[in-house]
Amino acid sequence: MDRKFVLAALCAFAVSFVLSFFFHGVLLFREYDALKAVYRGPELKPALFALLILAQLIMAAAMTAIYRFGKQDRPFLGQGVRFGLLVACASVIPCYLIGYVVANIPAVLAIKQIVLETVTVTTMGVVIAWFYRS
Repeated sequence: MDRKFVLAALCAFAVSFVLSFFFHGVLLFREYDALKAVYRGPELKPALFALLILAQLIMAAAMTAIYRFGKQDRPFLGQGVRFGLLVACASVIPCYLIGYVVANIPAVLAIKQIVLETVTVTTMGVVIAWFYRS
């Protein structure tokens, strides 16, 4: 694990944290609040918040590690977008589709979650690619 890896993973984590807070904590707040039987309220629970941070750190580090192996000698922006979309196809889209199937949430909410999380991981992919640009 070198300096570039650590910086790329930390910056991807920061992007994930900020965008997730904005998308889920601000944009989708009312929709989550209307589904209190399905989602937890906004009260801060330190142990659960720590798990949220851990999950985002794992995602950022895993994306950074995987990106290093598939990097090609091409412009970073295209590679980052492609990588982020592939990560979304392998994680975000299936997880939220499965969540929609097993939880009693509106289809519109599931679509918003998929789109917004795809934006998040695609942005993370671009940030990681920027660190590994040629």
